[in-house]
Amino acid sequence: MAEDRSTRWILWERPEEDRPGFNPGTLWGKKRSDQQDAPAPPAPVPPAPVPPAPAAHAGTSSTTLSTSQLRPSHEQPVGITQHTDLITRIIENRLVEVEFQPVLDVVHNQVVGFEALSRGPRDTPLRAPDRLFAAARAVGRAGELDWICRAEAFRQMLARKMPGAVSLFVNVAADSLIVECPEDLLPVVWEATRQLRVLVELSGEAMDRHPRQVLETVRRARAARWGVSIGDIEFSPAGLAMLPVLEPDVVKLDHYLLTNGRAYMGQALAAALSEAQHSRATLLVENVEDQSGHLMGRSLGGNYQRGYFHGRPGELPDTVPQPRAPIRLREAPPEQESSYWDLAVEAGAHVSSGLSWEEINTLTLTLAGPIAQAPVPPVIGFLLPDGHGWNAELAVIYRVLLARCPLVLVLGSDVAQHGNWRVRGANLPGGHPLLSHGFLIALSSSSALVVLSRQQDAAKDLWEVAISESSELARQLLRHSTDLLDVLEGGVRHNAEAE
Repeated sequence: MAEDRSTRWILWERPEEDRPGFNPGTLWGKKRSDQQDAPAPPAPVPPAPVPPAPAAHAGTSSTTLSTSQLRPSHEQPVGITQHTDLITRIIENRLVEVEFQPVLDVVHNQVVGFEALSRGPRDTPLRAPDRLFAAARAVGRAGELDWICRAEAFRQMLARKMPGAVSLFVNVAADSLIVECPEDLLPVVWEATRQLRVLVELSGEAMDRHPRQVLETVRRARAARWGVSIGDIEFSPAGLAMLPVLEPDVVKLDHYLLTNGRAYMGQALAAALSEAQHSRATLLVENVEDQSGHLMGRSLGGNYQRGYFHGRPGELPDTVPQPRAPIRLREAPPEQESSYWDLAVEAGAHVSSGLSWEEINTLTLTLAGPIAQAPVPPVIGFLLPDGHGWNAELAVIYRVLLARCPLVLVLGSDVAQHGNWRVRGANLPGGHPLLSHGFLIALSSSSALVVLSRQQDAAKDLWEVAISESSELARQLLRHSTDLLDVLEGGVRHNAEAE
C-alpha cells in the first residue's frame, strides 16, 4: 500500500546507515553560535522506529536548507498577524527558547520529569507561546514551529545527560500531526529516540481535529518505546471517547478546572479515574498553585503534580537524583494469538447460533441504536463479511455513527479508499479468515458494545453471533484491530527488543 504522507510522523523504522548523525555543537544542520566545533559521536546503535526520509549530513557542517526544504507544502495559513517578518525569522533561524517546569512525585518529594514549555525570543512581541503560535498559524507554519520547539527541548535534555528514569513531556500540537519533521531537525529527534525517556503529550483539541493522526502517533510512539500523555480532555468529546482506545501512560487533570469548573468536570474526572483503574494510567494534576490544590490532587490519587507550588519554569538543572518512583510506562501487551471469536467467547460473551444474515442485521440495529445516540460518541470498529451488506435501516445507523463518532476503524475487502481524517481502513487480502466474519465494536469512556458474527454454515448461509457490553473485551478487540491495521498498512513495529 502506498504511504499516506499526510499522516507520516517521526517514528518509522529506518536503516541504520541511512540516519543522519547528531552533534550537540550543531543546531539541526546549522552551527550554533554559542558552541565550538565538536567531533561527531560514534555510529548510532541498532535502529529504532523512525520515518523514511533522505539522509541528512552529520558533523558540524553549516548546511543551509532552502525554503522549500524547510517548509512543509501542505500547511495552510489561518488567521492574520502583524508580525510576519518576525515569525518568519524566528522559524527559519530556529530562534525559539524552551523552559522546563518540574513534575514532582509528591509522595517522595522528588523530581521525576520536566515539561517542556515553548517561548519566543526575549524582548519581542512573540515571547508568549500563544502569540508565537498564532503568528505561525497565520503564515502557515505552526506545525513546523512545533517541531522546532520539540527538537530544542530534546537538544537541551540530551546535553544535560539526566538519569535515564527522568521523563520529558513534550507537547505535540494538532498542527504538527499533519506536518512532517523538517529534515534539518531529524538528527536530534533520532538521538532523542535512542536516549531519552519521552512522553508524547496529545490534547483533546488534537483528537477533535485529527483523530486518525493521533492514533497513528500513539502507535508509533509505542513502537519507539516512548510514553503517551493525554491532557485537555475536559471539554473534548473526542478526547473522552478516545481515552480507553489510546490507553495512555499519563492522564492529566487541570486543578484550576477541578476547583472552578466542577459543573463541567464530572465526565472528564470519571473517565480519568476509570482509565487509571483499567490500564493503571498515572494521574498527573497540573496547575497546582497552592497547598489546597496540592491536597485536592492527592485526594484524587494525583501523586504526580506540576505547578508553581512545586516549581516555576526555567532552565534545566545540571542534574537531578535518580527517581525512586519514576512515571510508569505501559508495557506492550503480548502478541495476541487468539482469534476475535475466541477472545469474545473467553470473555463470556453471549453466543447464539443458527441465525440468518438478515437476523444478524436486525440484532445489530437494535443494539447499535443507543450507541449511536450516546452523549459521548464512541470510537467504533467495523467489518463487513465478503458478499454481505447492510439492510436500509442499519445503513442509516452506520451513517449516524460515521457522522458522530470521532474515530472509525474499518476492515474489509475493499475499504481502504474510504479513509479520511477520522476513518482509518485497510483491505483484507483474499482468503483472509476475517472475511467470513462481521463485527461492530464501540468503545468510549462511558459505554461499550461488541457484536461479533461469524459464518456457521456457508451452504445455508447461517451465522452465529457473540454479544457483550464488556469494556475490557472491546479494548482487546480494538487493540487487535489496530495491530492488524498496522500490519496491513506495512506499519508500525511493536514489541521491539530493548537495545
